[in-house]
Amino acid sequence: PSHPMLLDWLSVWFRNNGYSLKKLHRLIVTSSTYQQASRSRPVAAMIDNSNRLLWRQNPRRIEAEVLRDSILEIAGQLNRNAFGPGYRDVQVVQVPPAFYYSPMDPSGNEFNRRTIYRWHVRGQRSALLDTFDCPDPSSKTPTRMVTTTPSQALSQWNDGFITRMSEHLADRIQTQSVDDVEQQVATAWRHVLGRLPSAPEHEQAVRLVRDHGLPLLCRVLFNSNEFILID
Repeated sequence: PSHPMLLDWLSVWFRNNGYSLKKLHRLIVTSSTYQQASRSRPVAAMIDNSNRLLWRQNPRRIEAEVLRDSILEIAGQLNRNAFGPGYRDVQVVQVPPAFYYSPMDPSGNEFNRRTIYRWHVRGQRSALLDTFDCPDPSSKTPTRMVTTTPSQALSQWNDGFITRMSEHLADRIQTQSVDDVEQQVATAWRHVLGRLPSAPEHEQAVRLVRDHGLPLLCRVLFNSNEFILID
């Protein structure tokens, strides 16, 4: 262990607080160590380049399901209906005595529920979820893999779901900011990245929107590292 004395202290704290995992999790996630940014510090990197002592946050990518749900929420299209049968993004064809499943890219409110309600079929994967390491339902996955591949950026750029949600987000922003392109850019940044753009980002984004439209900017932001990584 990198911090044996801390583990001893946490064990005693856990016992003295009724063995409550919820309280333990709250203690950890509200600590200054957990809330650190991932920015590097040259002096610390020279001493502990692998970050074993946790002097900064390790950047981590959000899970495939969280990615899809976040995009739906930001675009204003998330269907919050809970419980009941899940949605199906495959077409079921029966050729007795077997069933065949063909992947689809359906649109509509009934398909915009949280990804946990997706009806999984063994052998038929969602292109977007599969690209971001969503486990194969046909096999056990005790530990989820986390990869970084070019197909992730390509999927975020070309997938039909991303295109639709970018258009919905653009409509939402235009409703809020009318025809003010500069304000639309600032609103897009706040919705997707939770901050305002820097001066160079704002200038380039305004030029992009005027030349190619607001939906394209929304696709760019959905495809940014800042959106899919927790820093």
